[in-house]
Amino acid sequence: MPFKDILLEYSDGIASITINRPQRLNALGATTTIELCQACEEAINNQDIRVLIITGAGDAFCAGGDYKDTFEEGFTKSAQQWRERIRNGPNRLVTLLMGSEKPVIAAINGVAIGGGTTIALASDIRITSDRAKFGLAFSKIGLTPEFGCTYLLPRVVGLGKAIELAFTAEIIDAHEALRIGLVNRVVPHAELLSATRQLAMSLAEKPASSLGVMKSMFYRSMSMDLQSTLEMEAMALSAAFKTEEHQFAVNAFLQKRKK
Repeated sequence: MPFKDILLEYSDGIASITINRPQRLNALGATTTIELCQACEEAINNQDIRVLIITGAGDAFCAGGDYKDTFEEGFTKSAQQWRERIRNGPNRLVTLLMGSEKPVIAAINGVAIGGGTTIALASDIRITSDRAKFGLAFSKIGLTPEFGCTYLLPRVVGLGKAIELAFTAEIIDAHEALRIGLVNRVVPHAELLSATRQLAMSLAEKPASSLGVMKSMFYRSMSMDLQSTLEMEAMALSAAFKTEEHQFAVNAFLQKRKK
């Protein structure tokens, strides 16, 4: 499928999805998030793809809502029209990324503001350039968060820090983002794509069913009590012991020990 605002590339079982509006700092225009959903859905449904990478073109990851499209023209839309846009864009994207059994890595190459930060949050692992900056600008313009931010951010950085970041609209750098747990790794800017691809390749080599079930379990456990989680683990592990992937991995391990 041809895209206007998105680049989608396949290689070695990895889908690289790039927000491609560098002249607008990859801000989210009227169709950008919809195209991002379509690209992610295409990659998720591709049986040859085992890992997704999301990044931005140029010097930014994503600067949030496009000023002209979102703010200048936003007053012409009704509340109902905005609700439908949010449901068909941000809400759909978060559901796709978190509901997919395939690992999703955000390679954050520059500024990630508003929707940029929250798209990264909806990814499973976040690797960031040392040049990146993060912030939630919603309070500055009288808006509220989207892309599942109020669900995800407190679970990643804690409730108090999440409220502070949302209320103050403070911009933080990559190292502060690492300190509070917002991102998993910070790497030199020149090494971002190679580090991300190295991680993606290592995940692509692992049993897909194991990673898929594990991802589902982690996200489901966020809204479950301990006993329900323990039972889920018992059911999942008992099924995993009977899979061909597990048996193949064990046999390969035993063969190595015999050598």
